[in-house]
Amino acid sequence: KILSKALLLILACSVVKQMEMAINTTTAFDAANGAHDANAYLPATDLKTDWVEQLRNDTIFPEGLAIDHEPEYYWQAASQWFTPRQVLPPTIQNKELAGIFHYLRNGKILKASSATGGTQTKLLLDLEGGQKVIFKPEKSQHYGGVGLDQHHGEIASFHISRLLDMRRAPITVGRRINIANELLPVATPELRDTFTTYKNKTENCFYATCELCKSLEPTCPNADGTVEGVMILMLPKQFRKGSDLILTRLSSPFKLSLYKGKTKRSEAMESKDYCDAQVKTKIPIEPQLLDIVETSIFDFLIQNLDRHTYEFIDQEENGAVMLMDQGKTFGLQSADIDDLEILDPLVKCCILRKKKYEHLQWLSNMEMSFSDAVLRLTSVDVATPPKTGTMKKGNHTTVLREGDLMALDRRMNIVLNALETCFGERSHDEVLADSLLY
Repeated sequence: KILSKALLLILACSVVKQMEMAINTTTAFDAANGAHDANAYLPATDLKTDWVEQLRNDTIFPEGLAIDHEPEYYWQAASQWFTPRQVLPPTIQNKELAGIFHYLRNGKILKASSATGGTQTKLLLDLEGGQKVIFKPEKSQHYGGVGLDQHHGEIASFHISRLLDMRRAPITVGRRINIANELLPVATPELRDTFTTYKNKTENCFYATCELCKSLEPTCPNADGTVEGVMILMLPKQFRKGSDLILTRLSSPFKLSLYKGKTKRSEAMESKDYCDAQVKTKIPIEPQLLDIVETSIFDFLIQNLDRHTYEFIDQEENGAVMLMDQGKTFGLQSADIDDLEILDPLVKCCILRKKKYEHLQWLSNMEMSFSDAVLRLTSVDVATPPKTGTMKKGNHTTVLREGDLMALDRRMNIVLNALETCFGERSHDEVLADSLLY
């Protein structure tokens, strides 16, 4: 019996060795002949539903579990996470993100003032524990929502950035604020001066102060006295001057213009070798161009045409492109439109971090669709899409309309197909970059 077991073990080892040789031979043949197999880049472990559940669970406290820290603890955690290449860490410890979500959504407002800059209404709020946040209220849809910031778009975009493992978007949470009880008593005199009774005799409406505030309808409370909006955690003090971020801005070499309501490239950008001839000679591939290409994928999924500049924090220290201001996403018309020009950095440069390609393939092989993953993550939020009120799909309340969710799956397929086209035109080593920065 012992001899039989030994022979079986020797035979098994021989079979494994032959299989390894066959795999190595096939790999060498594929490499020599430029063969492309997307599955070859998949991580060894499948990305399952429990990964999405972990991302979701990071943002909520289990029922019955009390919050065991004061708000200062959570604000400090967020400050320590931040580096020039990330807003969130790869993994969350001790329910710290859940605590941040809780205090953004429920924390006492100590002061409310108009935020400086920008064209639309936004407030600067001081919360208990010394944290400043930007509050963007839901916009009136009487003008069709064209060009108006969408609070629900900011929220969905934050969770999409987490799914893409682009942890460079500010922490963003929906909140309903009672104007009479929470806002008006702590408003600065300048903000209080903008309060008015609007034409329909609704009290406690406000304009705040911004470039276009007076030309738009004021922000008015709902029937229950609240206004819905998005709370955006401001980045740490060392990266700000007052309420403004200290940023290095790079004008986008892929900037699009609008002509008769349609996106339009410059004449130079129409050239097939535009990226090789004019972009790669001016922008370092590592890390700036690789960041720009990744950002184009993110912006395409959310249909963000408003990124005219790329914003870096501490660019000279390999700072990443920060994913700032996703307000003009998921508008009333975006569900049926795929502006392919947003993907120009990927399509024209045909370069992407190998790790990011692996992650996109990983996402496409999930047990749930990409849109269902977004739906699951956003189900913890109170915000709702414009005009529809609260929508439900299954047991989930949605932040996005059903058409926007379906569009996410369609656009993800477009991204993957664009990469396959790149593999047909260039070698793998040219397309997939081994980057030390992720």
